[in-house]
Amino acid sequence: MDYSEFRQDEINGWSQRAGGYGKATALATVQTIPTLLAAVRLYPGARMLDAGCGPGYAAGAAMALGASCVGVDNAPAMIDAAHTRYPGSEFKTGDIEALDFPDHSFDIVAANIVLFHVTDPRKSIAEAFRVLRPGGRFAFSQWCGPDRSECYKLIYDVISAHADMTLASPAPNAFDLSQPDHAKSVLEDAGFTDTATVHVPNVLRTGAESFYDFFMQFGVRIPLIMQRQSNQVQATVRAEIDERAQAFRVGDEFHMPMPSIVVSGQRPA
Repeated sequence: MDYSEFRQDEINGWSQRAGGYGKATALATVQTIPTLLAAVRLYPGARMLDAGCGPGYAAGAAMALGASCVGVDNAPAMIDAAHTRYPGSEFKTGDIEALDFPDHSFDIVAANIVLFHVTDPRKSIAEAFRVLRPGGRFAFSQWCGPDRSECYKLIYDVISAHADMTLASPAPNAFDLSQPDHAKSVLEDAGFTDTATVHVPNVLRTGAESFYDFFMQFGVRIPLIMQRQSNQVQATVRAEIDERAQAFRVGDEFHMPMPSIVVSGQRPA
């Protein structure tokens, strides 16, 4: 299957969202970073690759704890945002499915909610294994699917009931790595040992008036589907999502459960 159009749409979409990431996507993704860094057993002096770094939040947290970090992302505007947030730090545009680093370059590789967006997660995992030093650790985080995420259940229930999903460009299964046992087996197939998974109970909190409008800025995959629908379908989906989201209103905010998992392993020494 050719996912090249999806790949370019993702790069463009995240470039457009770089400036607003901190007020939208980061409201949920940063909640996973402490568990991610614990899973790689971060230590002062470690050299870490933040793969798919976005504006650099995971790298920034690791640097605050004494690690040295390099961040890579394929959206140039995200790299610009990372440089703005962490001046003088090492961030570069690159493809985490084909990393531009020699073998055995890092003690740690971390990927926070990014394999959800690449065309071939297994290539990214194989690249993480390649650039790790023997004994190094890798961890990635991934959104739970609609079977365990009230947020994604609400979104996908409504969209699948009204939208023509075939109008969007072909894309890999977003939740392929969302089942813990399967995710561990993928790491083990790549050569990792000492694999483990941890559940993270993220809650997306936003004071947005319309949860639908907010979510169209939160990510890229759902907008890629919705922007190709008719105006009538978009209006219907917006109204139904906003109505269902009221069940998660707490005062002036929505508190939407959006859990993730952290999957980790070690390159054998």
